[in-house]
Amino acid sequence: MKKKKLTPLLSSYVFIIGLSVWIIGFGLFSLYALSFRFTPAEPTDAIVVLTGGGDRINTALELLKENYAKNLLISGVNKAVQPPDLIRSLPEELAENVTLGYEAEDTRGNARETADWIHTKNIRSVLLVTSFYHMPRSIFEVLNQNPNLKIIPLPVFPKSFDNSVEWVRTRYAWLLFVEYHKFIATHLQKLIERIWCFIHD
Repeated sequence: MKKKKLTPLLSSYVFIIGLSVWIIGFGLFSLYALSFRFTPAEPTDAIVVLTGGGDRINTALELLKENYAKNLLISGVNKAVQPPDLIRSLPEELAENVTLGYEAEDTRGNARETADWIHTKNIRSVLLVTSFYHMPRSIFEVLNQNPNLKIIPLPVFPKSFDNSVEWVRTRYAWLLFVEYHKFIATHLQKLIERIWCFIHD
């Protein structure tokens, strides 16, 4: 009889602990995503921008104009988009230094596309441009493909975003919530891959 009474109690403890870890994890992830700030330093070898969010490409183009790097990769471009549609605002001499990547369909694809591109150009440091909520997973994926790459993050915050407690009432809280679970899934997938390789090594 005691065992039967303890089982529901133990299940409740496990549920409460799991829920607490999940909530704390989301809080820490949100703080991490909000902590990225771009501090201008020495120029990098290249700029890499991951498509998918507002103002990402325009931010990267402005960085190229301001000579933060000589080369720019726009990763994950829709196959229907033509080069002039994206780089019409650039002078001709700068437009020649822009590479459009059409192969990536997700963040892991962005990382592979970035790896292929930097290896052909012998690039060792990049200025990574993506939305603030997407930055943690992007850095993780890119470093998985390029462990020795130096990454300087440049998070893109929407103009309407107020970096205060008020963000919890906006759609960005939902974007962070969704991205938090993608971040966890990415780490679990990588862990499973490592365990699988270890078993079959």
